[in-house]
Amino acid sequence: MKQEVVYCGIDVAKSRLDVALSGQRWEVPNTKGAMARLVQGLEGRPFKVQVICEASGGYEQTLMRALYRSGLAVTLVQPNRVRQFARASGILAKTDRIDAALLVRLAQAIKPTATAAQPLPLLRLRELDTQRAHLTRLLVREENRLAQLQCVQLRRFTRSLIHKVQKQIASIDQRIKELIREDETLRYKAQKLISFGRSGRANGRFVAGANARAWSTQPTTSRRFGRSGSF
Repeated sequence: MKQEVVYCGIDVAKSRLDVALSGQRWEVPNTKGAMARLVQGLEGRPFKVQVICEASGGYEQTLMRALYRSGLAVTLVQPNRVRQFARASGILAKTDRIDAALLVRLAQAIKPTATAAQPLPLLRLRELDTQRAHLTRLLVREENRLAQLQCVQLRRFTRSLIHKVQKQIASIDQRIKELIREDETLRYKAQKLISFGRSGRANGRFVAGANARAWSTQPTTSRRFGRSGSF
């Protein structure tokens, strides 16, 4: 007989975790110790627990890793998917905050599949890609500011900052190349992207960005809750 799944919603914030399970709600600090105790408590339940949490700008990554290590099933959903469900169900206004209890209701309605754990090299690649994108935006802003500055001292400061940012981008590009070279799966994917993409040697941004975005696409809900938000 198939064991019934009980959904546990966890809303992750910078300083705390809002938890909802079996009609109960509580908060725990967003620290490694409190998180470890929470995961241990979920493991010890007399029923099968599947955690559902919302992507929250990276704050959820430590929790996801802890859940994967424990063997607990976990589903990561995007905030807009949760809001679409809530508004369609008439339980959330446009400006209301998503909470753990709402995540449980979503899971009970759509019976989501678990999100697959991503390999460590891919997580590193995504982190590098995100930092490179941030530095690239910063570089463009500073180059635009340099063109407008009249003060000699400020122009010197800005040139120095631009040079530092350029060096960091070059270092990230080198680390991306090393990461791809060291991992067989990343290397295979990179070769496919190059062969189906641009002619010649792809740069680090092309390989990293395409790999990270293509590989990070994992099913976070059942087919009943598709990309368009329909049920």
